Amino acid sequence: MYSLFYVLNKQHGDEFAPIRSNEQTVKRLLGYFEDVVTEEKLSALVLEGRCLNGDATREVERAAKLASTARQIYLFSCDQDCAARTWEPEEFPNLTVLEEREHHKIETGPFILVMESRFCGLLASYAIPEEENNHAKTYEMLWTFDPNVVFTAAEYLMARIGAQKPEARAELETLLNLSTTRNASLRLALTFTTKLATLMQRQNELEMATNRISSAISSTLDLESILQSAVEEVGRALKARRSALVLWQEGTSRPEGMSVYERADEPPPDVAFPESSNDGSEQQTKEAAADSVTSYVAPMSFALASQAETVDADAEREPEQENQTAQSKTPDRGVIGNNLDIPGALELPITYRNSVIGVLVVEDDTPNRNWEDEEVLMVKTVSDQLAVAISHARLFRQVQTQAMTDALTGLFNHRYFQERLDREMKLADRNNDQVSLILLDLDHLKRINDTHGHRTGDAALCHAAQVMQSTVREVDICARYGGEEFVVVLPQCGREDAISVAERLRGMIASKPVTKVGQVTASLGVATYPAAAKSKEELIEMADRAMYLAKAAGRNRVRTLMHRSYSGMNL
Repeated sequence: MYSLFYVLNKQHGDEFAPIRSNEQTVKRLLGYFEDVVTEEKLSALVLEGRCLNGDATREVERAAKLASTARQIYLFSCDQDCAARTWEPEEFPNLTVLEEREHHKIETGPFILVMESRFCGLLASYAIPEEENNHAKTYEMLWTFDPNVVFTAAEYLMARIGAQKPEARAELETLLNLSTTRNASLRLALTFTTKLATLMQRQNELEMATNRISSAISSTLDLESILQSAVEEVGRALKARRSALVLWQEGTSRPEGMSVYERADEPPPDVAFPESSNDGSEQQTKEAAADSVTSYVAPMSFALASQAETVDADAEREPEQENQTAQSKTPDRGVIGNNLDIPGALELPITYRNSVIGVLVVEDDTPNRNWEDEEVLMVKTVSDQLAVAISHARLFRQVQTQAMTDALTGLFNHRYFQERLDREMKLADRNNDQVSLILLDLDHLKRINDTHGHRTGDAALCHAAQVMQSTVREVDICARYGGEEFVVVLPQCGREDAISVAERLRGMIASKPVTKVGQVTASLGVATYPAAAKSKEELIEMADRAMYLAKAAGRNRVRTLMHRSYSGMNL
């Protein structure tokens, strides 16, 4: 037995050329033929072939709506043994279900034929084997309003019905005579064609948006830029009220950051996020501007964070299940005045190597809007692209961090210290401000290494690094200068304040014992730009000389130089 697509190509192949399309487009066109029947209330003969898969609630409602209008429906489908089957059609007197054991071998794609005195048309499709289309589900399809082609299809399908249910053949012949198109309505054909043109335009818009997102996220390795570009393009392409992307911390279900897009037609709700002030001691609040993207990284009480475990569970489903349940993972639809439905959020996890690393959410408040299959596909495609882009950005950030971080202590390394000191001194010049530098040297580290071993010496270095990180401000820069020497850059800090910080560091290092060693002490030198030192080299040299003065005075001390020409200066 041959498929309807094959029969039509054989007998009318010179009258039309099949076109290639994705699964979502075929389903939409199938629905458009059904819409012609239901919207125009045509007492039509409908012959349809398809797998009974998809969202059960929506499909049952769709079949019932068609049965309430059509004169008679013959539904060719797979049998009960089909693994993809998810729903059962309700019983209607004008609905005949023809289950075929070999349905998927005969018809690899859906088809529909509609005949009525004012309209006739058909669509037939054929699934291209995966080895020919790089494993993407693609179809060749054809549609026509030519009565001769439609009648050829009806005769072939009548033969299939007669082979399965001989008693139904006579009834179908009568229905064909009653439903033969005599005065075809140009308006009905034009209605279908207009919907098709609108669909193609919409698909083109979504494809262009997907391409823009792909270009944007592939042109940078900056994680924040990637997230901003994605939520903005998704929100605008779907004409959504808002879109958001929540990124989980690596290896956890705790939010790391969020980017939000808000449509500009209404004032959006305040989106507040913490921002560190210059001294790291205050929190300021910003409001998201309309039609803008707000991105931040901070602990937050975003509502989606509570759904992390649910999203993780969803990600473990098979890809086929995930596609089928994309609509069912949304919250319940809301209802407003006049019984207008508000669509729920379209929510898809961002998964990389079987681990959920975030979630992409789109919300809209347009009444009676449904998330169409091509829109779900677009968001799914973007989430897949984002998964790879986020992974690459994180890897790049990790490499960057390693390039400017000391592997043992976790502090910045010497190279980064030099670059950052240059930047802070230029900023101080521009703002007529000061920068101070503390140079710290652990006392007797060689003796610790010789007596207790280098692992104990490393522990002493890590102890000093931890004390530094926990003692200074967030805006201060702690780095390992080399060997047992450390530096702290103190922006917007004068000499007296820097001496106070140095004394606090010295006391904290000495107050906490290190295993096997006990008390560890440090000698510290302080210098300030531009009050004393006039250049970066002078600043480092003066801090270094002051540190050696502290060692010469007996160690475990803080010393500073007032001027480069001074031989020494006590506090």
